[in-house]
Amino acid sequence: MKIDLRPVKPRALAVRTIPEAAPDLATSLGLPADRRALGIITATSDDALFSALDQGTKASPADVVYAKSFYAGAAHPSGPLSGECIGIYAGRDPAEVDAAVRACLAYLESEAWFYAIAVGGAGEDVVFYPHVIASTGRYLAPLAGISVGAAMAYLIAPPLESVVGLDAACKAANVRLAKWFGPPSETNFGGGYLVGEQTACEAAATAFASAIADVCAAPIAERAARGGGEGDPGARAAATARARPPSDAGRFKALATGERFAIKPDHLTHLVDDASLVVKTHPRIVLRGKIDFLQSAILDAQVTADEDHARGLVGELGELLELARKLVGAEVTGKPLGPIQLFGMSADEVRDATHHTHELYGIPFMYPDVRQGPVVAKLNLARAIAREAEVAALTAFEAIRPSDDGSAPAPPAASPIAPPARADICLALNRISSALYLLACKYVAGRYDGSRRPMGPVRGWRPPR
Repeated sequence: MKIDLRPVKPRALAVRTIPEAAPDLATSLGLPADRRALGIITATSDDALFSALDQGTKASPADVVYAKSFYAGAAHPSGPLSGECIGIYAGRDPAEVDAAVRACLAYLESEAWFYAIAVGGAGEDVVFYPHVIASTGRYLAPLAGISVGAAMAYLIAPPLESVVGLDAACKAANVRLAKWFGPPSETNFGGGYLVGEQTACEAAATAFASAIADVCAAPIAERAARGGGEGDPGARAAATARARPPSDAGRFKALATGERFAIKPDHLTHLVDDASLVVKTHPRIVLRGKIDFLQSAILDAQVTADEDHARGLVGELGELLELARKLVGAEVTGKPLGPIQLFGMSADEVRDATHHTHELYGIPFMYPDVRQGPVVAKLNLARAIAREAEVAALTAFEAIRPSDDGSAPAPPAASPIAPPARADICLALNRISSALYLLACKYVAGRYDGSRRPMGPVRGWRPPR
């Protein structure tokens, strides 16, 4: 079934921060004693904002302490700046809150939105939310009862459509319904959280959309609900039989040889799905390990910066951590990564800044030194790991150009200086490395309020001979 979906983009309507909440307000919100800075956002779409609020917890230690939908939905707001929902962050200082709010607004603008489909092809629109979160943050993960970083399909639709869509989604993939929102909610919709592997969540979201499209195409129909491109029951059974391998063939398939297994061998792993098992030394699996290692190193540096009270650095490392997480989804699914934005700078601007740290921060080319302390040591270690990950990406995605007659690909050696097949992933890893060096320079220059480092370059620093 070809589905013609139109995005319905959400908008933030009002944003304010409060550096120090009044004691009575803090008590009413149940704030811990060390969290008094607030960030408040209203938006036109509740589920989109809730997804974006979760994103903010990945970029900052700030927590979501309040998030509510307003009754009757976006069509009936209480005022021009009310919209459909409100969300509130609480942090230990304004820098934490600012970092969370920035990440939230960026995600709201570029990642999370409803889609519309016309009833009967030309009638009023039905809007629904088939959103997949590759890596949940500290807000949504507890609500779904899953660990932080696990994938989730966030599926919302009008009452009947939500029930039919969830049924199709649950049947389409190996997912579990972690939470059901029975209609009507405050906004008269329904839906749920489905959890499982990212690829399974994406398959479930596709089936959810397809089932809703089927309802919209023929709202009054004396037949069973359909989802995921299904036809009539007989056709569905035939398609299922064609898709299922013989029982003695096995569910799992090795990509290189086509051999099937009833039980997945421990020395093989999924490149994409059950039909693409590869050895764990496969270059793309090695790359995934390097990116995991990079995420751990960035998190380690973030923890050390937090202990040093360098709140701004904690937020900026959160941006790098989120970019590293996006790399995982882009590599597995094959989807493009999109433009890079770090600390308000483009990829080219990050590179340019690393070449002008003396003019920007008073720091000449900097070699790490024991006198610079644990934060700089962690930043440099993370940078070294990022450079290893970039080399692994270049190895995993060597360029393959067509052969001279255009009939078949030539081996990578045929064009040793051609750009990699996934230039976006390689560029992102390169810029993460550059950004980590930039942050080390900024830290040594004393650019992070609250840190214990003195202002200016390290006393006694001398360039190498």
